[in-house]
Amino acid sequence: MIPEKLKELKKYKKKYKKKWEEEKDHEKELYSKECVAHCINFVVGEVKDEVTNLKIHDRFSCYLATILARDKEVVAVWLKILKDSIISKNTPIKSTDTEKAFYLAVMSYCYTKFEFRWNKLKNDINNSDNEHVKSLKDFISAELGDSATPINISLVCYEYYKQIKAKINSNISPKFLGHIKKVGSYFGSIKGIINCAKNIQYKPLFSNIKVNRGRPIIINKQPIYSWENIIKRFIDEDEDKYDHFMTKCSKKPEVMERIHKVYTDNITKQLQLNNNNIEKCIYLHAEMHILASLIIDNKIKSRVFIAVSKRCCYLCELYINFAIKQGYNIVISGKHQKLYDGWILPHKKIEHYTRSLPANSDNNENNLDLYDNGNNIYMRFMEYMKDFDNGILNL
Repeated sequence: MIPEKLKELKKYKKKYKKKWEEEKDHEKELYSKECVAHCINFVVGEVKDEVTNLKIHDRFSCYLATILARDKEVVAVWLKILKDSIISKNTPIKSTDTEKAFYLAVMSYCYTKFEFRWNKLKNDINNSDNEHVKSLKDFISAELGDSATPINISLVCYEYYKQIKAKINSNISPKFLGHIKKVGSYFGSIKGIINCAKNIQYKPLFSNIKVNRGRPIIINKQPIYSWENIIKRFIDEDEDKYDHFMTKCSKKPEVMERIHKVYTDNITKQLQLNNNNIEKCIYLHAEMHILASLIIDNKIKSRVFIAVSKRCCYLCELYINFAIKQGYNIVISGKHQKLYDGWILPHKKIEHYTRSLPANSDNNENNLDLYDNGNNIYMRFMEYMKDFDNGILNL
């Protein structure tokens, strides 16, 4: 390579290395603020109801998301109907044995998750004696008898939930009702899948199936700034204000519990609020994986429904709203308005711009436009999140 071109290339690399370092610092700042915001204000707002006007394909996606989540994992499903598939005109042969085997296989697969949810509901039942708890107890006792198998428990909760939802003015606790719904969702999902399989109208759902399973994206050692560092950025480094703020935090047990969970060193077991060398494990949420790698990366602007085994969090909701403003038509199955500290920003660009290296550079690294000023989704998203910064210290 001629000296002039080599010099130009080195200058170009130096420029974009600086931009890369700046972006890494922005990421560190974002994930640091996540941790602080999670500790201070874990529940950002009210739970938002799931979409009611779902198509059969959307509901089928929800069924799959429910039965595929085994333990603490969260599963997201995007169902795309493939065209040009050869479809038999016959409906599947009905078989009670096959259906029973399917029920048992699903409940065995996701038993750990089911048991966790059932224990939550039992805790509600054992620690309260209001009219709704008594009603559920009586219903379970009458319907179950001695057949308290997981699938029968799910069936009873499914039927009870339907009865409660049919009542116009029920004053049952939303949290208690949610626990009933989750336990009953297994029977409802299995039943929904079987009903689809029996109906010739929905044969395309089963006729030509291709499954793309995304690999989890996890960063085990993401650097973050200390709690003290982030808090003081919002109060102009004022020690008195910091002490006053910490006093307010100390009076809120749930806040202090989250602070200890996030900022306690795993080795020394000591709380470290002024350590700027903290490293956290962060991961890409399942629905963000689908949105970034399958929808945005392929510029799919038509309606896309993403079913998730758990309502999407506050930051996922922010990002989805941001994508919608960029022209994407994303529908999600529910939002719970909670803010988690391990959330990763998807590293995909809403708009793709290309900027090659200088001509005849003899270099294949022509993708450095990732840091092109103004076109990076990270910077756009950070601009979109101004309200997040404004409310971060709202105790």
